[in-house]
Amino acid sequence: MDSFNLRGIISDIRIFLYGGILTLPLTIAGTLSILGLFTANYAILFFLIGYLLLTPLIAFGLNTGLDAIFSGKSFNPFKAKFGDVCKVVIPFSQLPIGSGTTSDKTIISSSWVAMVAFFIGYIFTNGLELYNREAPANTLTVTSTSASDLDKKVTNRKTQAIIAMISTIVFALIALGFRYYSGCESMLGMILTTFTFIWAGHGWYKALSAIGEDRLSDLFGIASRLLPPSAINNAPIACIPVPS
Repeated sequence: MDSFNLRGIISDIRIFLYGGILTLPLTIAGTLSILGLFTANYAILFFLIGYLLLTPLIAFGLNTGLDAIFSGKSFNPFKAKFGDVCKVVIPFSQLPIGSGTTSDKTIISSSWVAMVAFFIGYIFTNGLELYNREAPANTLTVTSTSASDLDKKVTNRKTQAIIAMISTIVFALIALGFRYYSGCESMLGMILTTFTFIWAGHGWYKALSAIGEDRLSDLFGIASRLLPPSAINNAPIACIPVPS
């Protein structure tokens, strides 16, 4: 009896994880939407603009353009078994159970792979930029004690960035590997989509980081806690009247 219950628990966990992977892009979007709205985190909100608006539009454009080229051709490297479970949003169906809705379809860039790849590219670039970030050239002269504290903080920042990048790589291998073995993607289409939208995520981070010294792009919240040397400069300040 105990063995039967254990098998049931393991089966429930497996179904729970499987369902989570199927809806992974929406799970990421929902979690970040709640965090961004309730904490007024502008970096998350600007990320969601690219994640929820630009990424599906680009994927739709690629599918529309390349589908017209390969659809109906004898040589179609983008053909894959595609059904309701392969979609980001599984539609409600009134068909009898077991009737099956899987069919061969030309899939160049599925929304699932596009959104996950965009997220991977953005997060990895975020960690890489934080790791490579150097102190400004006009750093204040500090005592030996303050210098050691600063070195420790820099080490902590780089350690967090390395952990984030490693975690992103592990996540990418698991998520994309599961998606490929689900049979919903063609190999060429998945490779093309993955590299295209990883680069898109990288580009979206670079575009946002060009304003505000990474404060509008850093999802980890580290850049917003970094102060320029002028913020701690203990120098006299004078108010000068300006004629109107």
